[in-house]
Amino acid sequence: MYSFQANAGRKKNKQLVRLLSVVIFILVIALIGLGVSYARIAGISEATSSALLARAISEATEAQSAVYRLTQSSGTNTTTLLSSVRGHVYAIQSINTIAANIYGAGTYLVEGSLLTACLDTVSQCEARMQAGSVVTDTFTTLRDQVDLVVASFSGAI
Repeated sequence: MYSFQANAGRKKNKQLVRLLSVVIFILVIALIGLGVSYARIAGISEATSSALLARAISEATEAQSAVYRLTQSSGTNTTTLLSSVRGHVYAIQSINTIAANIYGAGTYLVEGSLLTACLDTVSQCEARMQAGSVVTDTFTTLRDQVDLVVASFSGAI
């Protein structure tokens, strides 16, 4: 007499509930996987930033040590010490570049203007030495600039 089944709607609802249960289960598994992946990436990012900061601090303190030896030297190894300071400042610039490449433009560990000022002063020292001029005041300026670079890490130490 009736052209439809009595339990057809109930059967469709059961299938829909099963399908939704499977979809929810898959979404929960995906969410757990995403959470684990995010935790690993966050740990790696923290380790990377710590390593970059530690290396930059190391280079800055080495530059500071070389500058202090420079201001106390008798002149026999002045060129070597200036080269050492230049190398450490270049290393900090490279670390800044790496940090910017990893974390995005505008990211730096030390302001570029501080590093540029140090390199300019090193160049002035070398030029004055070659000309035979007195470089004591330039060494003092360089020491003060390197001290500023080291002081920029004071909150990170």
